[in-house]
Amino acid sequence: MNKILDILRIPIVKFIGIGAILYFALFANKQQPDSLGNRLSKEEINKTFVEAKNRSRFIIANVHTAQEINGGKALQPNPAAKITIEDLEIGKDENIISCGSEVEIAYGIYDANNKTLKTVSSEKLIIGSNLDKIIEQNVIGMKSGGIRNINIPHDFKSDDQKLNDMLNFYHSDLRYQISATSIAANGDAKTFCQ
Repeated sequence: MNKILDILRIPIVKFIGIGAILYFALFANKQQPDSLGNRLSKEEINKTFVEAKNRSRFIIANVHTAQEINGGKALQPNPAAKITIEDLEIGKDENIISCGSEVEIAYGIYDANNKTLKTVSSEKLIIGSNLDKIIEQNVIGMKSGGIRNINIPHDFKSDDQKLNDMLNFYHSDLRYQISATSIAANGDAKTFCQ
Protein backbone atom coordinates (compact mmCIF):
# COMPACT_ATOMS: atom_id res chain seq x y z
CA MET A 1 0.00 0.00 0.00
CA ASN A 2 2.85 2.36 0.85
CA LYS A 3 4.50 1.68 -2.53
CA ILE A 4 1.27 2.64 -4.32
CA LEU A 5 1.04 5.89 -2.32
CA ASP A 6 4.70 6.64 -3.04
CA ILE A 7 4.09 6.13 -6.77
CA LEU A 8 1.05 8.45 -6.68
CA ARG A 9 3.18 11.20 -5.13
CA ILE A 10 5.51 11.34 -8.13
CA PRO A 11 4.78 14.56 -10.14
CA ILE A 12 4.71 12.85 -13.56
CA VAL A 13 2.18 10.30 -12.29
CA LYS A 14 0.00 13.11 -10.96
CA PHE A 15 0.21 14.87 -14.32
CA ILE A 16 -0.75 11.71 -16.24
CA GLY A 17 -3.61 11.05 -13.82
CA ILE A 18 -5.03 14.55 -14.24
CA GLY A 19 -4.69 14.22 -18.03
CA ALA A 20 -6.60 10.92 -17.98
CA ILE A 21 -9.39 12.40 -15.86
CA LEU A 22 -9.72 15.39 -18.20
CA TYR A 23 -9.73 13.15 -21.26
CA PHE A 24 -12.55 10.98 -19.90
CA ALA A 25 -14.51 14.04 -18.68
CA LEU A 26 -14.25 15.84 -22.00
CA PHE A 27 -14.10 13.25 -24.73
CA ALA A 28 -15.19 9.80 -23.52
CA ASN A 29 -18.92 10.69 -23.47
CA LYS A 30 -18.86 13.21 -26.30
CA GLN A 31 -21.93 11.60 -27.89
CA GLN A 32 -24.03 12.26 -24.75
CA PRO A 33 -25.85 15.64 -25.19
CA ASP A 34 -25.29 16.66 -21.55
CA SER A 35 -21.61 15.71 -21.38
CA LEU A 36 -18.96 18.36 -20.84
CA GLY A 37 -17.12 17.25 -23.97
CA ASN A 38 -20.23 17.77 -26.09
CA ARG A 39 -20.89 21.19 -24.54
CA LEU A 40 -17.34 22.31 -25.31
CA SER A 41 -17.43 21.14 -28.92
CA LYS A 42 -16.97 23.73 -31.64
CA GLU A 43 -20.57 23.28 -32.86
CA GLU A 44 -22.09 23.81 -29.38
CA ILE A 45 -19.94 26.89 -28.70
CA ASN A 46 -20.98 28.41 -32.07
CA LYS A 47 -24.64 27.61 -31.33
CA THR A 48 -24.42 29.28 -27.88
CA PHE A 49 -22.69 32.33 -29.39
CA VAL A 50 -25.40 32.72 -32.07
CA GLU A 51 -28.14 32.45 -29.40
CA ALA A 52 -26.44 35.12 -27.27
CA LYS A 53 -26.06 37.40 -30.29
CA ASN A 54 -29.76 37.00 -31.18
CA ARG A 55 -30.83 37.73 -27.58
CA SER A 56 -28.73 40.91 -27.48
CA ARG A 57 -30.25 42.06 -30.80
CA PHE A 58 -33.71 41.46 -29.29
CA ILE A 59 -32.85 43.53 -26.19
CA ILE A 60 -31.37 46.36 -28.28
CA ALA A 61 -34.46 46.39 -30.51
CA ASN A 62 -36.71 46.65 -27.43
CA VAL A 63 -34.66 49.53 -26.04
CA HIS A 64 -34.89 51.39 -29.36
CA THR A 65 -38.66 50.77 -29.48
CA ALA A 66 -39.07 52.11 -25.94
CA GLN A 67 -37.04 55.21 -26.83
CA GLU A 68 -39.18 55.85 -29.91
CA ILE A 69 -42.40 55.46 -27.89
CA ASN A 70 -41.14 57.94 -25.30
CA GLY A 71 -39.74 60.22 -27.97
CA GLY A 72 -36.25 59.55 -26.65
CA LYS A 73 -36.90 62.03 -23.85
CA ALA A 74 -37.02 59.54 -20.97
CA LEU A 75 -33.27 59.03 -21.08
CA GLN A 76 -32.35 62.72 -21.36
CA PRO A 77 -32.08 65.14 -18.42
CA ASN A 78 -34.74 67.82 -18.39
CA PRO A 79 -33.17 71.31 -18.17
CA ALA A 80 -36.53 72.67 -16.96
CA ALA A 81 -36.71 70.25 -13.99
CA LYS A 82 -36.41 72.17 -10.73
CA ILE A 83 -35.78 71.32 -7.10
CA THR A 84 -38.71 72.17 -4.84
CA ILE A 85 -38.55 72.87 -1.12
CA GLU A 86 -41.24 72.05 1.40
CA ASP A 87 -40.95 73.18 5.05
CA LEU A 88 -42.58 70.67 7.42
CA GLU A 89 -41.50 72.51 10.60
CA ILE A 90 -40.33 76.12 10.65
CA GLY A 91 -38.34 75.86 13.88
CA LYS A 92 -38.42 78.18 16.87
CA ASP A 93 -34.87 79.40 17.28
CA GLU A 94 -33.95 82.94 16.24
CA ASN A 95 -30.83 81.77 14.38
CA ILE A 96 -31.35 81.32 10.65
CA ILE A 97 -29.04 79.37 8.37
CA SER A 98 -27.14 81.70 6.04
CA CYS A 99 -23.95 81.61 4.01
CA GLY A 100 -21.07 80.86 6.37
CA SER A 101 -23.24 79.35 9.11
CA GLU A 102 -21.86 76.32 10.89
CA VAL A 103 -24.75 73.88 11.16
CA GLU A 104 -25.43 70.46 12.54
CA ILE A 105 -28.09 68.52 10.69
CA ALA A 106 -29.63 65.07 10.51
CA TYR A 107 -31.12 63.84 7.25
CA GLY A 108 -32.53 60.97 5.28
CA ILE A 109 -32.64 60.40 1.53
CA TYR A 110 -35.72 58.65 0.11
CA ASP A 111 -36.81 57.49 -3.35
CA ALA A 112 -40.19 58.09 -5.01
CA ASN A 113 -41.67 55.07 -3.18
CA ASN A 114 -40.52 56.47 0.19
CA LYS A 115 -37.84 53.78 0.49
CA THR A 116 -34.95 54.90 2.70
CA LEU A 117 -31.73 55.12 0.68
CA LYS A 118 -29.49 56.74 3.31
CA THR A 119 -29.76 58.16 6.82
CA VAL A 120 -27.30 60.38 8.63
CA SER A 121 -27.96 61.01 12.32
CA SER A 122 -25.52 63.92 12.67
CA GLU A 123 -23.39 65.89 10.22
CA LYS A 124 -21.67 69.24 10.67
CA LEU A 125 -21.37 71.54 7.67
CA ILE A 126 -20.24 75.06 6.97
CA ILE A 127 -22.70 76.51 4.48
CA GLY A 128 -20.82 77.58 1.36
CA SER A 129 -17.89 75.19 1.81
CA ASN A 130 -19.38 73.07 -1.02
CA LEU A 131 -18.77 69.75 0.71
CA ASP A 132 -22.40 68.77 0.08
CA LYS A 133 -23.72 71.30 -2.44
CA ILE A 134 -27.31 70.06 -2.70
CA ILE A 135 -27.84 70.32 1.06
CA GLU A 136 -25.89 73.55 1.54
CA GLN A 137 -27.75 75.37 -1.24
CA ASN A 138 -31.19 74.31 -0.01
CA VAL A 139 -31.02 74.70 3.77
CA ILE A 140 -30.40 78.46 3.69
CA GLY A 141 -33.24 80.17 5.54
CA MET A 142 -33.98 77.25 7.90
CA LYS A 143 -34.17 77.77 11.66
CA SER A 144 -32.82 75.44 14.33
CA GLY A 145 -35.46 72.77 14.99
CA GLY A 146 -36.82 73.14 11.45
CA ILE A 147 -37.51 70.21 9.13
CA ARG A 148 -37.38 70.64 5.36
CA ASN A 149 -37.94 68.37 2.37
CA ILE A 150 -35.78 68.95 -0.68
CA ASN A 151 -37.57 67.29 -3.62
CA ILE A 152 -35.41 66.47 -6.64
CA PRO A 153 -37.05 65.19 -9.85
CA HIS A 154 -35.39 62.17 -11.51
CA ASP A 155 -34.66 64.15 -14.68
CA PHE A 156 -32.97 67.04 -12.84
CA LYS A 157 -29.52 67.99 -14.20
CA SER A 158 -27.01 69.41 -11.74
CA ASP A 159 -23.39 70.54 -11.78
CA ASP A 160 -23.02 68.33 -8.67
CA GLN A 161 -21.71 65.03 -10.09
CA LYS A 162 -22.50 63.17 -6.86
CA LEU A 163 -26.18 64.07 -7.20
CA ASN A 164 -26.24 63.19 -10.93
CA ASP A 165 -24.75 59.78 -10.11
CA MET A 166 -27.42 59.15 -7.47
CA LEU A 167 -30.25 60.13 -9.82
CA ASN A 168 -28.85 57.88 -12.56
CA PHE A 169 -28.30 54.97 -10.16
CA TYR A 170 -31.76 55.01 -8.54
CA HIS A 171 -33.77 56.13 -11.65
CA SER A 172 -36.21 57.82 -9.27
CA ASP A 173 -37.18 61.16 -7.82
CA LEU A 174 -35.23 61.78 -4.61
CA ARG A 175 -36.29 63.48 -1.40
CA TYR A 176 -33.88 64.75 1.19
CA GLN A 177 -35.54 65.32 4.56
CA ILE A 178 -33.32 67.66 6.57
CA SER A 179 -33.62 68.42 10.27
CA ALA A 180 -31.57 71.41 11.50
CA THR A 181 -30.20 70.57 14.95
CA SER A 182 -28.03 73.61 15.66
CA ILE A 183 -26.87 76.78 13.91
CA ALA A 184 -23.86 78.96 14.75
CA ALA A 185 -22.29 81.90 12.92
CA ASN A 186 -18.83 81.24 11.57
CA GLY A 187 -16.99 84.43 10.58
CA ASP A 188 -13.66 82.72 9.86
CA ALA A 189 -14.86 80.35 7.15
CA LYS A 190 -14.00 80.90 3.51
CA THR A 191 -17.35 80.26 1.88
CA PHE A 192 -19.08 80.83 -1.42
CA CYS A 193 -22.85 80.60 -1.71
CA GLN A 194 -24.84 80.98 -4.92
